[in-house]
Amino acid sequence: MEEKYNLAIVGCGFIAQTHLRVLKKLNSVKVVAVCDTDEKKAITTAKKWKVDRYYRDFNKMLSNEDISILSILTPPSSHAFLAVEAIKHGIKLVIEKPLTMATKEADLIINALRGSSGKMIVVYHWLFSKAMLKSLSLIREQKIGEVLNVYFEFVHNARNDPMASNQNHWCHKLFGGRFGEMLPHPVYILQSFLGNDLKTRRIFVSKRGNIPWLLNDELHVILESEKGLASLYVSFNAPRSVVTCDVYGTKEILRIDLNRQIVLRQRPRGYSKFSTGKDSLSEACKLALFTMKNALQYSFLKRGEYSVSNVYTMFIDSIRKGIESPVTPEMALNTVRIVEEICEAIQRKE
Repeated sequence: MEEKYNLAIVGCGFIAQTHLRVLKKLNSVKVVAVCDTDEKKAITTAKKWKVDRYYRDFNKMLSNEDISILSILTPPSSHAFLAVEAIKHGIKLVIEKPLTMATKEADLIINALRGSSGKMIVVYHWLFSKAMLKSLSLIREQKIGEVLNVYFEFVHNARNDPMASNQNHWCHKLFGGRFGEMLPHPVYILQSFLGNDLKTRRIFVSKRGNIPWLLNDELHVILESEKGLASLYVSFNAPRSVVTCDVYGTKEILRIDLNRQIVLRQRPRGYSKFSTGKDSLSEACKLALFTMKNALQYSFLKRGEYSVSNVYTMFIDSIRKGIESPVTPEMALNTVRIVEEICEAIQRKE
């Protein structure tokens, strides 16, 4: 019989609803309690998802409940304290990104894990998406050859962004503001292709839009590792949302669209008009096929469910098998370090 893990949640905001929707479908876990400093949120969440117990006091929940896994779904400023307390109780951790906003806080968690029975995964949504899992599999199988360069583009319009457009949103209080909240996403993707030794080489930041509380809204970062170079472009002034990643290898180029969950493999081709036409027709057919497949698959899932389900499934599998977490503490720490470096540069320019 499959072992069932008792799981508790701290933080009953918007993202908790996605986690609970996924968790209620997993046979490997039982949600035994939820906790939030806003008792009304805790009560509402427990009632909605038929969770037996709710708490306002986090330490009381840790003392009263037999918890194997804790999902920390609170704003990042509270992650270090909550994680360290849970590790003291021998609890495994699922932490929403970012791990923390500062390396000194991340160090507290990593140091607490050392020598403990604790284990951790950070919810890197895009890393566990269909397109990224496919792309990383192609790289592991050496289908694209040696990775030379990665270009990541993350653009959208601030007026349509629920965080950027809301002057009172908590993201504006973070180090780096709205950039600080979203940067972990592209950074962990670049790490997955180029390794944890990524270092920032050049950072360009500017203000082009007219939202006054966004002190900067354009960002271009050049990074480097032993494996290759990376470029990251972020804009809040684009007419539409685009999240793409191009991976240039010695054998193939991968063009990854994270919004549409499409991976196009561009293989070598000739320079004749026939070769160009054939290549264009082939790509158009692939795009149509991918679009239909994804429309069918994602029509049965709400936003974020696919990735979150993969996070829990793969993390629980690593616990059972006693193997390394899909997101290692080293990777999570280096994500924080790189984001911190970029945010410090942004701060200096403000």
